Amino acid sequence: MADSSLHTTQLHAWVDRVRAGDLAARDELLRGVGGRLERLARKMLKSYPTVRRWAETGDVLQNAQLRLLRSLRDVRPDSVRGFFGLAAEQMRRELLDLARHFHGPMGVGANHSSQAAARDGRAPVVDPPDARTDPDDLERWAAFHEGVAALPVEEREVVGLIFYHGWKQAEVADLFQVTVRTVQRRWQSAMGTLHQRLNSERHS
Repeated sequence: MADSSLHTTQLHAWVDRVRAGDLAARDELLRGVGGRLERLARKMLKSYPTVRRWAETGDVLQNAQLRLLRSLRDVRPDSVRGFFGLAAEQMRRELLDLARHFHGPMGVGANHSSQAAARDGRAPVVDPPDARTDPDDLERWAAFHEGVAALPVEEREVVGLIFYHGWKQAEVADLFQVTVRTVQRRWQSAMGTLHQRLNSERHS
């Protein structure tokens, strides 16, 4: 089943079987959502070349999937929307751990440099800082993702789908059954909050 055709009923069936220890259901679930999670991992690595230098898409994807499966032992998402919000959260945690592993004071990338990727017109209004060798940059990079996790639920879901999963605003509006203007308002509010957080981190 392609991830674009995933429905809540099928998702619940998979999750319930996964929680019951059904390994076949785990494999079916990962196949069903694998394409979207792979796109997510690839997009994030393109945004952070200093992490990409040391980790490949497959590595990030595999670790994020393991985190997701572990979280499903305790959490039963009530919708496809909730499921991908959970997936985005696990990806955020994986990326933060990778950044700290490679670019912390003792990280393998601490004494190496990478070329920054070119920006394109599709970049979000507020980009997370690039996690380079400067510990302050790493902390601001982490602050961005932690700031996303701290947003109000409706704003966090919008940011998760647009920034992490690459959805268009119209697609998010259709999923949430709201107007595109509502999605735009939530996105702009979230970007304002994140901008303030990053400025606060910079001047603190």
